[in-house]
Amino acid sequence: MNTDYENNIRKGIDFGFIDNSIESLDRYQPSLVTNHNGTVLDTLEEELRSTKSFTIAVAFVTSDGLLDLKSTLADIASHGIRGRLITSTYLKFNNPNMFEDLSYIPNLDVRVLHQDGFHTKAYYFNHGNYESILVGSANLTQNALKKNFEWNLRVTSTERGDIVQSVKRELDDLWQKATPLTNSWIEKYRQNWEPPALSVSEPSQKDQAPGTISPNEMQNNALMSLKDLREKEHAKKALVVAATGTGKTYLAAFDVKNVKPKRVLFVVHREQILEQAKESFQKILGGPDKDYGILSGSKKQIDARYLFATVNMASNENVCKQLGSKRFDYIIIDEAHRVSENQATEKQTMYQKLMNFYEPKFMLGMTATPERTDGTNVYAYFDYHLAYEISLLDALDHNFLTPFHYIGVTDYEINGHIIDDKTSLKYLVSDERVNYIVDKTKYYGPRGENVHGLIFVSRMEEGRDLVAKLKLKDINAQFVSAIDSIDTREKAVRKLIKGEIQYIVTIDIFNEGVDIPCLNQIVMMRPTKSSIIFLQQLGRGLRKFPGKTSVTVLDFIGNYDENYMIPMAFDQSNTSNKEKIRKQIISPSISGVSTIHFEEVARNRVLKAVSKASLESMKRFRDAYNNLKDKIGLRPPMFMDFAKLGTITVSDIVHKFNTVYDMQLKFEKEFSQSFDAKQYAFLDFISREITVSKRPIEAWILKQLSIKKTLTDNEILSGLRAANIFYDDDSIKNVASILDLSYFMDKNRQKYGDTPLINHFDNKWELTPEFKSALSSKEFKRYFEDAINVNLLKLQNHPMNFNTRFTIGKKYYRTDVIKLLNWSKEQTGQNVGGYIMRPDSKFLPVFIALEKTENFQNKMAYEDEFLDRSTMRWFSKSGRSTTSKTESKIISNKDFGMIQLFVKKSDDDKREGKDFYYLGSARVINAEDKIAKNSDNKKTKLIDFTLRLQREVDLSLYRALIES
Repeated sequence: MNTDYENNIRKGIDFGFIDNSIESLDRYQPSLVTNHNGTVLDTLEEELRSTKSFTIAVAFVTSDGLLDLKSTLADIASHGIRGRLITSTYLKFNNPNMFEDLSYIPNLDVRVLHQDGFHTKAYYFNHGNYESILVGSANLTQNALKKNFEWNLRVTSTERGDIVQSVKRELDDLWQKATPLTNSWIEKYRQNWEPPALSVSEPSQKDQAPGTISPNEMQNNALMSLKDLREKEHAKKALVVAATGTGKTYLAAFDVKNVKPKRVLFVVHREQILEQAKESFQKILGGPDKDYGILSGSKKQIDARYLFATVNMASNENVCKQLGSKRFDYIIIDEAHRVSENQATEKQTMYQKLMNFYEPKFMLGMTATPERTDGTNVYAYFDYHLAYEISLLDALDHNFLTPFHYIGVTDYEINGHIIDDKTSLKYLVSDERVNYIVDKTKYYGPRGENVHGLIFVSRMEEGRDLVAKLKLKDINAQFVSAIDSIDTREKAVRKLIKGEIQYIVTIDIFNEGVDIPCLNQIVMMRPTKSSIIFLQQLGRGLRKFPGKTSVTVLDFIGNYDENYMIPMAFDQSNTSNKEKIRKQIISPSISGVSTIHFEEVARNRVLKAVSKASLESMKRFRDAYNNLKDKIGLRPPMFMDFAKLGTITVSDIVHKFNTVYDMQLKFEKEFSQSFDAKQYAFLDFISREITVSKRPIEAWILKQLSIKKTLTDNEILSGLRAANIFYDDDSIKNVASILDLSYFMDKNRQKYGDTPLINHFDNKWELTPEFKSALSSKEFKRYFEDAINVNLLKLQNHPMNFNTRFTIGKKYYRTDVIKLLNWSKEQTGQNVGGYIMRPDSKFLPVFIALEKTENFQNKMAYEDEFLDRSTMRWFSKSGRSTTSKTESKIISNKDFGMIQLFVKKSDDDKREGKDFYYLGSARVINAEDKIAKNSDNKKTKLIDFTLRLQREVDLSLYRALIES
């Protein structure tokens, strides 16, 4: 046994059970594993990635829980790692399909225990030099691994430790008593198995009795917004954008109930939806059957108070004459994105005819897919009144939809060639690739008669050939495309629902407008170059359905330049920061029990694509600008519009253009707005220094001063306290120096016009005459308020993020840090370098790039690294020793608070950006003088520090930082 490991384990035990002030590495410390800070799944994945072998004994396993670990198990299988699983037949909880799932995992040996009262939940991992066990409450179910209130104790030991030996003996004893899992055992179990009685869950709106249904959170928010639009803006039209499955039809019925119109028209694209919509309204509104009628090719119940009609009938010229333009007080258009979809021979669509003829008091459009690829603007048809928008990811957060498990699967290689956009058809549907894809679908499941799948391919011929080859494998599938009739498509969907086919294979349909509630597997055999289309395709399978617990999404990732679109689709921050995107790939996070995993090779392919991607292209900004302009109306978008509704961040806009005014100048063909030099300098300063500031104090003060003539220091401090905004003794002086520009170096002060915004004297604040003069312009004031309010919007939406100086896990530039630590003067990047001491020795911000490129400015290629999640090795600047002035102060300070630690992946600023993750405070636990050679082969002295972090690094961020 390695004595270093023994010493580390002893220290970990002492830390956990004797004295938590003892220095020890967190990997050897006993720890409580829950789903509160991270998840049980995070810990199990981390253990599996570094294990040599493992044994798991759990009473209950579900297919979804197993799926959470399958990609990790596949990765370690490629490195020859095997493990054992012991589970049970206790209470007949375990489904026979789950046992079948287990049989498809090649590096997992499984045995089944037939014993009443088997409640064991134990996980053992052999890491070679040490061993770890996790014992507690968590079974292998998706809720236990990500959501439930679980408590599990993790401890480490040498192989001679009595506790671990006892656990291993018990596991070996269970293994000997258990029955090996075989196909014949599974079939026998299946014949005798009956599903256990399920606890009654809260019924969905569809399951509730008429008259008892109340709006959900999404519907309540949308109803309030619709009410405000009608009462405050006197809107005659409005659009609701909500993901499929979130209850748009019920929402419309609730709004009709609130408005109480005399007559209502509900318009749909297809006749099949009418009866369902009518039933939904009747559940909400009640009343006699005669109040509800259908207007279609087969029914003409036009006298009904609530009329549900197909668009072709409602827009028919004879029907329009019969009904009259003022027949309806309230009209609802379902799938409103179809308003602009017309045939080549039509001058206007049926929807446009309808909208132009009828004159209701209010018209509501509803859609899940407002973004159009044909260049038309859905929002314009509803007067740009976007009443409410809930994305697919928001809907998942609120449990409106079925959870999904996304797996980025490594696509097949043919003779060393990776599948890409240009791969010929014969390789796309070669026997080898089809066999590979079928094996992957069987591995990840569901499979056989349990699968109801949708496969997206890239070409017509590929789809047809794939269907033929699947049938040879006794997998029933049907290919449908845009050239097939609606009737053909709907028949295929019905066959899928009935189980007559297992897959629908398609190219360009089923992105929208089609519900297949039974869908439980989506397979992407083509590159997805649009995050919008990807989410539309994913949305086909997320509607809840009896017996469906989740949807498996298999995305076969080849050598596609834009395969990074998928992690971006799951990230609601709309960031172009590559390090944040990389974090989402290496250690994905999504709320609820949904999961995102990438197989190891697929992950590396996506990471490579991210490194090559140009995320700051002018085209990306132009598209985002035009899309937002479509959404809000014809006026040029402002910062607040981007913050609330945009697909790029305000900070990206400032980084690219400096001000939103400059962005408008770039993208508006006719733009008459202009500012004089003084006004522009003020706007430039506010946008670059205040709008994107990591603290709201400057924006808060300017907002108050634009309303009041003067403020006192005490008024400011009491206001900051009331708003729960962090400040310290130096904050007021620092903020004043920023707003009067005295903080900045000469070149930056001149860049910003060298004119202060405020005067601060005798504890009083007021705007300068020059800035007041600028604000006298209504247009300048509009831009000023927009730039200030977008900063304060973050305070409004996330007030708890600003009650501390920094937020752990958030990213900061060096300039942010120096400002937030209240330096009296701006510092150059060269002055700061890797670290700098504030003149009064109160703070020492440390900036570490873990990977050094050839561009690393210092001549020493420092080997800064994490030793574990709470310990870091860090080297001083060259030429320093433990007796140097600054470094001796660092060493002598034994408390947390002085060292503020900021870390990023690489020093390649062009590729990764210039900002760093804040990891919290740290202190020195060891410092040794070293002699090393620099790039000129000259010996130089430096200090090898060991830092202890006050708080260990979040596991997902840690993985993103350390993984190559």
